[in-house]
Amino acid sequence: MPTFTFVGKDQEGRPVSGTRSAASRQDLSNRLKAESITVVTLNEETMGAPPRPVAAALADLRDAFLVGKVKQGDLMVFARQLSAMLKAGVSLTDALQTIAHGTSNDRLRNVLLGVRTNVQRGSTLTDSLRKHPSIFDPLFISIVHAGESSGSLAQNVARLAEYLARKEAFRRKVKSATAYPKFVIGFFAIMAAGIFLFLIPRFKAIFEGFGAKLPFLTRILMDTSMAIKANIIPIIIGLVLLVIGMSILRRTHRGRAFLDRMVLRIPFFGLLLLQAAVARMAMTLSTLLSNGIPLTDSLQISTATLDNSLLEKAIVTVRQDVVKGRSLAESLSRQPDFPRLLARMVHVGEESGTLAGMLQDVANYYDQEVDSALSRITAVIEPILIIGMGVMVLVTVLAIYLPIFSLSQAIRGGI
Repeated sequence: MPTFTFVGKDQEGRPVSGTRSAASRQDLSNRLKAESITVVTLNEETMGAPPRPVAAALADLRDAFLVGKVKQGDLMVFARQLSAMLKAGVSLTDALQTIAHGTSNDRLRNVLLGVRTNVQRGSTLTDSLRKHPSIFDPLFISIVHAGESSGSLAQNVARLAEYLARKEAFRRKVKSATAYPKFVIGFFAIMAAGIFLFLIPRFKAIFEGFGAKLPFLTRILMDTSMAIKANIIPIIIGLVLLVIGMSILRRTHRGRAFLDRMVLRIPFFGLLLLQAAVARMAMTLSTLLSNGIPLTDSLQISTATLDNSLLEKAIVTVRQDVVKGRSLAESLSRQPDFPRLLARMVHVGEESGTLAGMLQDVANYYDQEVDSALSRITAVIEPILIIGMGVMVLVTVLAIYLPIFSLSQAIRGGI
Protein backbone atom coordinates (compact mmCIF):
# COMPACT_ATOMS: atom_id res chain seq x y z
CA MET A 1 0.00 0.00 0.00
CA PRO A 2 1.49 3.38 -0.97
CA THR A 3 2.47 5.96 1.63
CA PHE A 4 1.54 9.63 1.37
CA THR A 5 2.74 12.78 3.09
CA PHE A 6 0.17 15.54 3.58
CA VAL A 7 -0.07 19.12 4.77
CA GLY A 8 -3.43 20.62 5.68
CA LYS A 9 -5.44 22.72 8.12
CA ASP A 10 -7.82 21.70 10.88
CA GLN A 11 -11.19 23.30 11.62
CA GLU A 12 -9.50 26.17 13.51
CA GLY A 13 -7.09 26.89 10.66
CA ARG A 14 -4.03 25.43 12.37
CA PRO A 15 -1.52 23.63 10.13
CA VAL A 16 -1.56 19.83 10.28
CA SER A 17 0.91 17.48 8.59
CA GLY A 18 1.83 13.82 8.66
CA THR A 19 2.49 10.58 6.80
CA ARG A 20 -0.14 7.88 6.25
CA SER A 21 -0.71 4.80 4.13
CA ALA A 22 -3.77 4.52 1.92
CA ALA A 23 -5.04 2.58 -1.08
CA SER A 24 -4.99 5.72 -3.24
CA ARG A 25 -4.61 9.47 -3.10
CA GLN A 26 -8.38 9.93 -3.27
CA ASP A 27 -8.92 7.43 -0.43
CA LEU A 28 -6.61 9.33 1.89
CA SER A 29 -8.13 12.65 0.81
CA ASN A 30 -11.60 11.36 1.75
CA ARG A 31 -10.36 10.08 5.12
CA LEU A 32 -8.74 13.41 5.95
CA LYS A 33 -11.87 15.25 4.90
CA ALA A 34 -13.89 13.04 7.27
CA GLU A 35 -11.52 14.16 10.04
CA SER A 36 -12.32 17.82 9.17
CA ILE A 37 -8.85 18.37 7.74
CA THR A 38 -8.59 20.58 4.67
CA VAL A 39 -5.83 19.16 2.45
CA VAL A 40 -3.32 21.68 1.13
CA THR A 41 -0.79 19.27 -0.36
CA LEU A 42 -0.79 15.50 -0.73
CA ASN A 43 2.22 13.70 -2.21
CA GLU A 44 2.98 10.03 -2.65
CA GLU A 45 6.33 8.88 -1.30
CA THR A 46 8.30 7.01 -3.93
CA MET A 47 11.77 5.53 -4.17
CA GLY A 48 12.39 7.87 -7.09
CA ALA A 49 11.09 7.73 -10.60
CA PRO A 50 12.97 5.39 -12.87
CA PRO A 51 15.21 7.17 -15.35
CA ARG A 52 13.72 7.72 -18.72
CA PRO A 53 15.10 5.27 -21.28
CA VAL A 54 17.65 6.84 -23.59
CA ALA A 55 15.97 5.21 -26.57
CA ALA A 56 12.65 6.93 -25.76
CA ALA A 57 14.36 10.30 -25.41
CA LEU A 58 16.18 9.87 -28.70
CA ALA A 59 12.94 8.79 -30.38
CA ASP A 60 11.18 11.95 -29.19
CA LEU A 61 14.08 14.08 -30.42
CA ARG A 62 14.06 12.36 -33.81
CA ASP A 63 10.30 12.73 -34.20
CA ALA A 64 10.41 16.40 -33.26
CA PHE A 65 12.73 17.15 -36.18
CA LEU A 66 11.69 14.59 -38.77
CA VAL A 67 7.98 14.03 -38.16
CA GLY A 68 6.84 17.36 -36.75
CA LYS A 69 5.54 19.01 -33.61
CA VAL A 70 2.37 18.31 -31.67
CA LYS A 71 0.44 21.56 -31.29
CA GLN A 72 -1.90 22.59 -28.50
CA GLY A 73 -4.80 22.24 -30.91
CA ASP A 74 -3.89 18.58 -31.51
CA LEU A 75 -3.85 17.89 -27.77
CA MET A 76 -7.18 19.68 -27.34
CA VAL A 77 -8.81 17.47 -29.99
CA PHE A 78 -7.23 14.38 -28.44
CA ALA A 79 -8.59 15.26 -24.98
CA ARG A 80 -12.07 15.95 -26.35
CA GLN A 81 -12.20 12.70 -28.29
CA LEU A 82 -10.83 10.66 -25.39
CA SER A 83 -13.37 12.13 -22.98
CA ALA A 84 -16.28 11.51 -25.37
CA MET A 85 -15.26 7.88 -26.00
CA LEU A 86 -14.72 7.09 -22.33
CA LYS A 87 -18.12 8.58 -21.47
CA ALA A 88 -19.66 6.42 -24.19
CA GLY A 89 -18.21 3.30 -22.55
CA VAL A 90 -15.37 2.64 -24.99
CA SER A 91 -12.35 1.00 -23.34
CA LEU A 92 -9.21 3.07 -22.91
CA THR A 93 -7.11 0.98 -25.29
CA ASP A 94 -9.76 1.01 -28.02
CA ALA A 95 -10.22 4.76 -27.58
CA LEU A 96 -6.47 5.38 -27.92
CA GLN A 97 -6.28 3.24 -31.04
CA THR A 98 -9.27 4.94 -32.68
CA ILE A 99 -7.96 8.43 -31.91
CA ALA A 100 -4.44 7.52 -33.09
CA HIS A 101 -5.66 6.30 -36.48
CA GLY A 102 -7.93 9.33 -36.84
CA THR A 103 -5.36 12.06 -36.18
CA SER A 104 -3.57 13.82 -39.02
CA ASN A 105 -0.45 14.47 -36.91
CA ASP A 106 2.04 11.67 -37.59
CA ARG A 107 4.02 12.25 -34.41
CA LEU A 108 0.94 12.22 -32.18
CA ARG A 109 -0.26 9.05 -33.93
CA ASN A 110 3.03 7.27 -33.15
CA VAL A 111 2.98 8.44 -29.55
CA LEU A 112 -0.63 7.39 -28.94
CA LEU A 113 0.00 3.95 -30.39
CA GLY A 114 2.98 3.60 -28.07
CA VAL A 115 0.86 4.75 -25.12
CA ARG A 116 -1.79 2.19 -26.05
CA THR A 117 0.81 -0.58 -26.10
CA ASN A 118 2.04 0.39 -22.63
CA VAL A 119 -1.52 0.47 -21.26
CA GLN A 120 -2.16 -2.99 -22.72
CA ARG A 121 0.92 -4.26 -20.89
CA GLY A 122 -0.46 -3.06 -17.56
CA SER A 123 0.87 0.48 -17.22
CA THR A 124 -1.42 3.28 -16.17
CA LEU A 125 -2.28 6.01 -18.64
CA THR A 126 -0.40 8.47 -16.42
CA ASP A 127 2.83 6.46 -16.49
CA SER A 128 2.50 5.94 -20.23
CA LEU A 129 2.08 9.66 -20.88
CA ARG A 130 5.04 10.50 -18.61
CA LYS A 131 7.33 8.81 -21.12
CA HIS A 132 6.67 11.70 -23.54
CA PRO A 133 7.31 14.91 -21.54
CA SER A 134 8.00 16.89 -24.70
CA ILE A 135 4.33 16.43 -25.65
CA PHE A 136 2.40 16.04 -22.39
CA ASP A 137 3.32 18.70 -19.84
CA PRO A 138 3.01 18.30 -16.02
CA LEU A 139 -0.46 19.88 -16.05
CA PHE A 140 -1.77 17.38 -18.58
CA ILE A 141 -0.28 14.44 -16.68
CA SER A 142 -1.43 15.69 -13.25
CA ILE A 143 -5.05 16.00 -14.37
CA VAL A 144 -4.98 12.53 -15.95
CA HIS A 145 -3.39 11.12 -12.78
CA ALA A 146 -6.07 12.72 -10.59
CA GLY A 147 -8.76 11.29 -12.85
CA GLU A 148 -7.30 7.80 -12.72
CA SER A 149 -6.88 7.94 -8.94
CA SER A 150 -10.46 9.10 -8.34
CA GLY A 151 -12.11 6.99 -11.03
CA SER A 152 -13.30 10.06 -12.93
CA LEU A 153 -10.90 10.02 -15.87
CA ALA A 154 -13.53 10.97 -18.46
CA GLN A 155 -14.68 14.02 -16.46
CA ASN A 156 -11.14 15.19 -15.77
CA VAL A 157 -10.11 14.83 -19.40
CA ALA A 158 -13.22 16.79 -20.43
CA ARG A 159 -12.16 19.66 -18.14
CA LEU A 160 -8.66 19.38 -19.55
CA ALA A 161 -10.06 19.73 -23.08
CA GLU A 162 -11.95 22.86 -22.03
CA TYR A 163 -8.77 24.31 -20.53
CA LEU A 164 -6.74 23.58 -23.67
CA ALA A 165 -9.48 25.13 -25.81
CA ARG A 166 -9.44 28.32 -23.73
CA LYS A 167 -5.66 28.42 -23.81
CA GLU A 168 -5.58 27.98 -27.59
CA ALA A 169 -8.28 30.63 -28.07
CA PHE A 170 -6.30 33.04 -25.89
CA ARG A 171 -3.12 32.41 -27.89
CA ARG A 172 -4.90 32.94 -31.21
CA LYS A 173 -6.51 36.11 -29.93
CA VAL A 174 -3.15 37.63 -29.01
CA LYS A 175 -1.61 36.46 -32.29
CA SER A 176 -4.48 37.91 -34.32
CA ALA A 177 -4.40 41.25 -32.51
CA THR A 178 -0.66 41.67 -33.07
CA ALA A 179 -0.60 40.43 -36.68
CA TYR A 180 -1.45 43.76 -38.32
CA PRO A 181 1.08 45.86 -36.35
CA LYS A 182 3.77 43.27 -37.13
CA PHE A 183 2.91 43.44 -40.83
CA VAL A 184 3.02 47.24 -40.85
CA ILE A 185 6.35 47.32 -38.98
CA GLY A 186 7.81 44.76 -41.39
CA PHE A 187 6.58 46.68 -44.41
CA PHE A 188 7.96 49.90 -42.91
CA ALA A 189 11.39 48.29 -42.43
CA ILE A 190 11.47 46.87 -45.98
CA MET A 191 10.43 50.21 -47.47
CA ALA A 192 13.10 52.09 -45.48
CA ALA A 193 15.77 49.60 -46.58
CA GLY A 194 14.71 49.95 -50.22
CA ILE A 195 14.83 53.74 -50.06
CA PHE A 196 18.24 54.02 -48.36
CA LEU A 197 19.99 51.14 -50.12
CA PHE A 198 18.65 51.39 -53.68
CA LEU A 199 16.58 54.49 -54.47
CA ILE A 200 18.68 57.30 -52.99
CA PRO A 201 22.07 56.00 -54.30
CA ARG A 202 20.68 56.01 -57.88
CA PHE A 203 19.63 59.64 -57.63
CA LYS A 204 22.94 60.55 -56.01
CA ALA A 205 24.81 59.35 -59.09
CA ILE A 206 22.46 61.36 -61.33
CA PHE A 207 22.83 64.56 -59.31
CA GLU A 208 26.61 64.25 -59.12
CA GLY A 209 26.69 63.98 -62.93
CA PHE A 210 25.20 67.49 -63.20
CA GLY A 211 27.62 68.89 -60.63
CA ALA A 212 24.87 70.92 -58.99
CA LYS A 213 24.93 72.04 -55.38
CA LEU A 214 22.47 69.88 -53.47
CA PRO A 215 20.06 71.17 -50.79
CA PHE A 216 20.82 70.44 -47.13
CA LEU A 217 18.00 67.89 -46.76
CA THR A 218 19.18 65.97 -49.83
CA ARG A 219 22.78 65.91 -48.61
CA ILE A 220 21.70 64.57 -45.20
CA LEU A 221 19.69 61.72 -46.71
CA MET A 222 22.39 60.83 -49.24
CA ASP A 223 25.15 60.86 -46.62
CA THR A 224 23.01 58.64 -44.42
CA SER A 225 22.32 56.33 -47.33
CA MET A 226 26.00 56.06 -48.22
CA ALA A 227 26.96 55.42 -44.59
CA ILE A 228 24.42 52.60 -44.31
CA LYS A 229 25.43 51.06 -47.63
CA ALA A 230 29.15 51.25 -46.85
CA ASN A 231 28.70 49.65 -43.43
CA ILE A 232 25.88 47.20 -44.22
CA ILE A 233 27.98 44.13 -43.38
CA PRO A 234 29.19 45.47 -39.98
CA ILE A 235 25.59 46.51 -39.22
CA ILE A 236 24.28 43.02 -39.99
CA ILE A 237 27.07 41.42 -37.96
CA GLY A 238 26.32 43.78 -35.08
CA LEU A 239 22.60 42.91 -35.14
CA VAL A 240 23.40 39.18 -35.20
CA LEU A 241 25.83 39.58 -32.28
CA LEU A 242 23.19 41.58 -30.41
CA VAL A 243 20.62 38.80 -30.85
CA ILE A 244 23.16 36.16 -29.79
CA GLY A 245 24.21 38.25 -26.80
CA MET A 246 20.59 38.72 -25.69
CA SER A 247 20.02 34.98 -26.04
CA ILE A 248 23.10 34.17 -23.95
CA LEU A 249 22.12 36.80 -21.38
CA ARG A 250 18.64 35.31 -21.07
CA ARG A 251 20.12 31.88 -20.34
CA THR A 252 21.80 33.20 -17.18
CA HIS A 253 19.81 33.62 -13.98
CA ARG A 254 20.70 37.28 -13.47
CA GLY A 255 20.37 38.09 -17.14
CA ARG A 256 16.90 36.60 -17.42
CA ALA A 257 15.79 38.35 -14.23
CA PHE A 258 17.08 41.69 -15.57
CA LEU A 259 15.39 41.27 -18.97
CA ASP A 260 12.11 40.11 -17.43
CA ARG A 261 12.14 43.09 -15.09
CA MET A 262 12.70 45.45 -18.00
CA VAL A 263 9.91 43.82 -20.00
CA LEU A 264 7.39 44.42 -17.23
CA ARG A 265 8.39 48.12 -17.15
CA ILE A 266 7.76 48.75 -20.85
CA PRO A 267 4.90 51.26 -21.18
CA PHE A 268 1.61 49.64 -22.26
CA PHE A 269 3.25 46.31 -23.11
CA GLY A 270 4.49 45.60 -19.57
CA LEU A 271 0.97 45.78 -18.13
CA LEU A 272 -0.35 43.72 -21.04
CA LEU A 273 2.19 40.95 -20.44
CA LEU A 274 1.47 40.96 -16.69
CA GLN A 275 -2.28 40.67 -17.24
CA ALA A 276 -1.79 37.87 -19.78
CA ALA A 277 0.45 35.97 -17.33
CA VAL A 278 -2.07 36.36 -14.50
CA ALA A 279 -4.89 35.19 -16.78
CA ARG A 280 -2.93 32.05 -17.76
CA MET A 281 -1.95 31.30 -14.18
CA ALA A 282 -5.50 31.76 -12.83
CA MET A 283 -6.92 29.60 -15.62
CA THR A 284 -4.38 26.87 -14.88
CA LEU A 285 -4.95 26.98 -11.10
CA SER A 286 -8.71 26.83 -11.58
CA THR A 287 -8.44 23.80 -13.86
CA LEU A 288 -6.07 21.93 -11.55
CA LEU A 289 -8.07 22.62 -8.39
CA SER A 290 -11.30 21.62 -10.14
CA ASN A 291 -9.69 18.30 -10.98
CA GLY A 292 -8.68 17.56 -7.39
CA ILE A 293 -5.01 18.58 -7.55
CA PRO A 294 -3.82 19.95 -4.15
CA LEU A 295 -3.16 23.68 -3.98
CA THR A 296 0.60 23.51 -3.54
CA ASP A 297 0.97 21.08 -6.44
CA SER A 298 -1.25 23.34 -8.55
CA LEU A 299 0.91 26.35 -7.72
CA GLN A 300 4.05 24.45 -8.69
CA ILE A 301 2.58 23.37 -12.02
CA SER A 302 1.11 26.79 -12.85
CA THR A 303 4.52 28.43 -12.41
CA ALA A 304 5.50 27.21 -15.88
CA THR A 305 2.67 29.22 -17.49
CA LEU A 306 3.99 32.63 -16.38
CA ASP A 307 7.00 32.85 -18.75
CA ASN A 308 8.63 35.48 -16.52
CA SER A 309 11.31 34.68 -13.95
CA LEU A 310 10.21 37.43 -11.53
CA LEU A 311 6.62 36.20 -11.48
CA GLU A 312 7.81 32.58 -11.26
CA LYS A 313 9.95 33.44 -8.24
CA ALA A 314 6.97 35.20 -6.65
CA ILE A 315 4.77 32.11 -7.07
CA VAL A 316 7.50 29.90 -5.58
CA THR A 317 7.45 32.17 -2.52
CA VAL A 318 3.64 32.06 -2.44
CA ARG A 319 3.76 28.26 -2.46
CA GLN A 320 6.23 28.23 0.42
CA ASP A 321 3.95 30.54 2.42
CA VAL A 322 0.95 28.29 1.74
CA VAL A 323 2.90 25.24 2.93
CA LYS A 324 3.66 27.15 6.16
CA GLY A 325 -0.07 27.64 6.73
CA ARG A 326 -0.84 31.02 5.22
CA SER A 327 -3.85 31.46 2.98
CA LEU A 328 -3.37 31.87 -0.76
CA ALA A 329 -4.84 35.39 -0.67
CA GLU A 330 -2.49 36.48 2.12
CA SER A 331 0.49 34.97 0.34
CA LEU A 332 -0.39 36.72 -2.93
CA SER A 333 -0.90 40.07 -1.16
CA ARG A 334 2.72 39.90 0.04
CA GLN A 335 3.98 39.86 -3.58
CA PRO A 336 4.22 43.38 -5.10
CA ASP A 337 4.55 42.11 -8.68
CA PHE A 338 0.95 40.82 -8.80
CA PRO A 339 -2.12 43.08 -9.06
CA ARG A 340 -3.89 43.80 -5.75
CA LEU A 341 -7.19 42.79 -7.30
CA LEU A 342 -5.92 39.21 -7.68
CA ALA A 343 -5.41 38.79 -3.92
CA ARG A 344 -8.78 40.37 -3.12
CA MET A 345 -10.70 38.09 -5.48
CA VAL A 346 -8.83 35.01 -4.22
CA HIS A 347 -9.69 36.04 -0.65
CA VAL A 348 -13.39 36.08 -1.54
CA GLY A 349 -13.06 32.65 -3.14
CA GLU A 350 -11.33 31.19 -0.09
CA GLU A 351 -13.87 32.68 2.31
CA SER A 352 -16.82 31.35 0.29
CA GLY A 353 -15.23 27.95 -0.42
CA THR A 354 -15.34 28.54 -4.19
CA LEU A 355 -11.65 29.16 -4.90
CA ALA A 356 -11.61 27.27 -8.22
CA GLY A 357 -14.65 29.15 -9.50
CA MET A 358 -13.29 32.50 -8.36
CA LEU A 359 -9.97 31.82 -10.08
CA GLN A 360 -11.93 31.13 -13.26
CA ASP A 361 -13.59 34.55 -12.81
CA VAL A 362 -10.13 36.07 -12.34
CA ALA A 363 -8.98 34.44 -15.60
CA ASN A 364 -12.08 35.76 -17.41
CA TYR A 365 -11.57 39.27 -16.01
CA TYR A 366 -7.91 39.51 -17.03
CA ASP A 367 -8.70 37.88 -20.34
CA GLN A 368 -11.07 40.78 -21.03
CA GLU A 369 -8.44 43.25 -19.79
CA VAL A 370 -5.94 41.80 -22.27
CA ASP A 371 -8.52 42.22 -25.03
CA SER A 372 -9.03 45.87 -24.11
CA ALA A 373 -5.28 46.50 -23.82
CA LEU A 374 -4.61 44.92 -27.20
CA SER A 375 -7.33 47.06 -28.77
CA ARG A 376 -5.88 50.23 -27.21
CA ILE A 377 -2.31 49.40 -28.22
CA THR A 378 -3.37 48.54 -31.76
CA ALA A 379 -5.38 51.77 -31.96
CA VAL A 380 -2.30 53.77 -30.90
CA ILE A 381 0.34 51.93 -32.91
CA GLU A 382 -1.47 51.92 -36.25
CA PRO A 383 -1.70 55.72 -36.71
CA ILE A 384 1.86 56.16 -35.42
CA LEU A 385 3.21 53.71 -37.99
CA ILE A 386 1.11 55.19 -40.78
CA ILE A 387 2.27 58.72 -39.89
CA GLY A 388 5.87 57.48 -39.71
CA MET A 389 5.66 55.96 -43.18
CA GLY A 390 4.04 59.13 -44.51
CA VAL A 391 6.80 61.30 -43.05
CA MET A 392 9.49 59.06 -44.52
CA VAL A 393 7.90 59.16 -47.95
CA LEU A 394 7.44 62.95 -47.76
CA VAL A 395 11.05 63.56 -46.70
CA THR A 396 12.33 61.24 -49.44
CA VAL A 397 10.20 62.93 -52.11
CA LEU A 398 11.33 66.39 -51.00
CA ALA A 399 14.98 65.32 -50.88
CA ILE A 400 14.78 63.98 -54.44
CA TYR A 401 12.67 66.67 -56.06
CA LEU A 402 14.30 69.76 -54.54
CA PRO A 403 17.51 69.22 -56.57
CA ILE A 404 15.43 68.57 -59.67
CA PHE A 405 13.71 71.93 -59.24
CA SER A 406 17.09 73.62 -58.73
CA LEU A 407 18.52 71.96 -61.83
CA SER A 408 15.50 72.92 -63.96
CA GLN A 409 15.81 76.57 -62.85
CA ALA A 410 19.54 76.54 -63.63
CA ILE A 411 18.89 75.10 -67.10
CA ARG A 412 16.22 77.73 -67.82
CA GLY A 413 18.57 80.49 -66.64
CA GLY A 414 21.31 79.17 -68.94
CA ILE A 415 18.95 79.17 -71.89
